[in-house]
Amino acid sequence: MNHRRPIHPSSFIFHPLLLAILLAGCAKPTAHPNVLLITLDTFRADRVTARTPNLLKLAESGIDYTQADAAAPLTLPSHATILSGLLPLHHGIRNNGVGPFPKERPTLATVFAGAGYRTGAFVSSFVLDHRFGLNRGFETYDDDIARDPNNPNATLDAQRRGGETVDRALAWLRRSDPRPWFAWVHLYDAHTPYAPPPPYAQTYDGAVQYVDDQVGRLLGAIDRATTIVVVVGDHGESLGEHGELTHGLLLYESTLHVPLIVAGGERRSESAPISTAAVAPMIAHLAGLTMSGDDRIYAETDYPKSFGWSGLTSLRDGNRKVIRGTRAETFELPNESKPVETDRRLLAQLQQIEATAIAAGPSSVDEETRSKLASLGYIAPRNAKPSNEDARDMAPLFRRYQDAQAVNAIPQLQELVREDPSNPVFLSTLARAYRQAGALDRALPLYREAVTLSPADADAWYNLASALSDAGKAGEAKDVAAEAARLAPDRPEIHNVLGIALVGSGDVSAALSEFQKALVLDPRNARSYNNIGNIYRISGKLDAAEAAYRKALEIAPNYADALNGLGVIAVQRGDTKAAIDDFNAALKIAPSFYEARLNRAIAMRVGGDRKGASDELQQLLRDLPPGPAYDSQRTAARALLSR
Repeated sequence: MNHRRPIHPSSFIFHPLLLAILLAGCAKPTAHPNVLLITLDTFRADRVTARTPNLLKLAESGIDYTQADAAAPLTLPSHATILSGLLPLHHGIRNNGVGPFPKERPTLATVFAGAGYRTGAFVSSFVLDHRFGLNRGFETYDDDIARDPNNPNATLDAQRRGGETVDRALAWLRRSDPRPWFAWVHLYDAHTPYAPPPPYAQTYDGAVQYVDDQVGRLLGAIDRATTIVVVVGDHGESLGEHGELTHGLLLYESTLHVPLIVAGGERRSESAPISTAAVAPMIAHLAGLTMSGDDRIYAETDYPKSFGWSGLTSLRDGNRKVIRGTRAETFELPNESKPVETDRRLLAQLQQIEATAIAAGPSSVDEETRSKLASLGYIAPRNAKPSNEDARDMAPLFRRYQDAQAVNAIPQLQELVREDPSNPVFLSTLARAYRQAGALDRALPLYREAVTLSPADADAWYNLASALSDAGKAGEAKDVAAEAARLAPDRPEIHNVLGIALVGSGDVSAALSEFQKALVLDPRNARSYNNIGNIYRISGKLDAAEAAYRKALEIAPNYADALNGLGVIAVQRGDTKAAIDDFNAALKIAPSFYEARLNRAIAMRVGGDRKGASDELQQLLRDLPPGPAYDSQRTAARALLSR
């Protein structure tokens, strides 16, 4: 049962005067109130029901804005708006994984810190890592989220359960400090893969109930009489509506309509539409501070541009909403299944807002990049352009892509590439599937084609450099990784892949420098420590190598590469028993880690177990996949068996 009010007709855009009227009803509980901001990732407004009793009770105790819309259906751009009051086209963070947030722009954290508040943030996803700039102004920014170093491509998906995030927030709140505080707690569990802990159902609604319980823990730990509580969703989830499984591609209300609850004064349900861009100035006002914001109910998604499709923008005025891509459609909410006659006034307003976007980074091929493409023999096809298809029309294709990429389904990915051949994401994803299947000879041409189609995309260059290193093409990998680093010098993973290519080219000193650059950018980068351990090990500095490997394992205990490195050191020191234990531990984490199997056989042989080593090597040769990616292990195993 949904307890939230229906939409009421309205014909205005949310103006400053109305904002002032609404804020006037929110009396400050104290002269310097504490402020708790809880952001709910991927949380639909229609999920605040009797099944989420903590949120429902909070809504009934404060102002429940039943028609709040997010400014973007993506975590990072939306949170940048919530914390700053700026629309994405004005703060410049228009997709996940980009940034940082502009240093000259104030946020809630900088405003509260400037007013003498203690400030702390506790986030649950790497998407909000400090490198993207939202940490500015926070004394504590807890983004200590474990990442899987065995799968560097999954870094952006790293997350932790809300229970751990709330534990850390509660510990911070309990600290003795006379200052008032501003705390931001981000809960990510309603995001895919919808995997809350037992006994919650492994579904979206099960995750929603888990999130509600974490909200309850936070509310139960604070003094409500002296604390303003604001709960807001960053975006919703389509759950199949309009052909979209999750979020990010489209701008319908299923992904924009979010909860917004302000508790700390008046109690009422407010049905006037409001943007989450109004949250920051609202919170500042309630605490007696000042922030500007943007009250226009504008939203955008640039995510489709990654696929070579058109981005989308939207503007809402009361129940009237226009969505624009390669075409414009007008809807009378809540009906978004059938467009009405185009509202040209609203469309003109939307286009005026679009024209105020701050300058974006370069998207065309500059001369230096064109020269790099030519020097590497990559032909940048001048007639190969993005399809610029409207994202709404591509939703069925996108859904097939989501299904195929989740399991690296090569036949389905091949079909997608045939249907949309100038789509760099489809090409790169098919290349990744080939790479993981050991078919580097089929992956590399696709990665190269993705670079020529999207030459300003550092990710395309990074993926190609990583695959080239795997293929033993160190010289080409070095040049490609250097171009990625030129395009995105603040990306630690790019410095890691450049360092690996430099090792392959024999320039160990330059490689060490790149790994150290990565650590400056990301001090908790386990891969960088592992790579530094490899440098020290091949240089004969075994103690330094061991220390680096152990630091990597301190950060990421299930890091198979670092365990393999420790095993190699143990062999070099003559401790074959410890070595075999390390290799076994690595293989427990990564059973297909063929290098560790080869090294285990070497340790067995050095330790005197020649039969065991022989059996291990013969089994390894049977298990190694075909293709050049595993030729080095194949050659080494055969050489050992021949002795």
